[in-house]
Amino acid sequence: MESTKEHPKRKGLKSGVRTEFTVIGTVKPGHQQALREAIKRRAADPHRIEDAKKFGTIHEARVALIDNDTRLLFCSSFDGTWDKYIDDFAVADNAVSQSFAEFWSHVEDYPGITDPSVRDWLTVHQYEALAYDSSYPEPTVKQIWKALELQHAFQQVLDNPEAEQALQHPALKPLLDQAAT
Repeated sequence: MESTKEHPKRKGLKSGVRTEFTVIGTVKPGHQQALREAIKRRAADPHRIEDAKKFGTIHEARVALIDNDTRLLFCSSFDGTWDKYIDDFAVADNAVSQSFAEFWSHVEDYPGITDPSVRDWLTVHQYEALAYDSSYPEPTVKQIWKALELQHAFQQVLDNPEAEQALQHPALKPLLDQAAT
């Protein structure tokens, strides 16, 4: 059995396989406008969606300036462990990890994602939800992508007139009934 010292209990409620993650930090004085511009610029980056897929665990993420732009709020949900999620930001070199690093560089006392003390800093600044629900708590991000790819491929078959005869087979009835709903 692994010790809790090596893998301490982390904040974040779970809903099925998903864990919620909320961190709030104080924006450095005079950095409000630069941070706001960085958030807008990074949100417009056409690579961020594709790069988020490289993580393979992030369901969603959002960032906001709150309390008259004096605090940065970051919320997301992910599959897997808290430590792996944080490690992904440290080792990935893509638009998502770069955005994370840039946003937090405008926050007081943030040590940087590769600093050994970052886990302690995040733990101190993390807020656990009082309640957390998901409309789809069980499937992982990768399972959802696979289901969507399968749905797309099946729709291509349904749209192909040459498949009509094959689709008459009784074994396909449950699939066709499901596709009709």
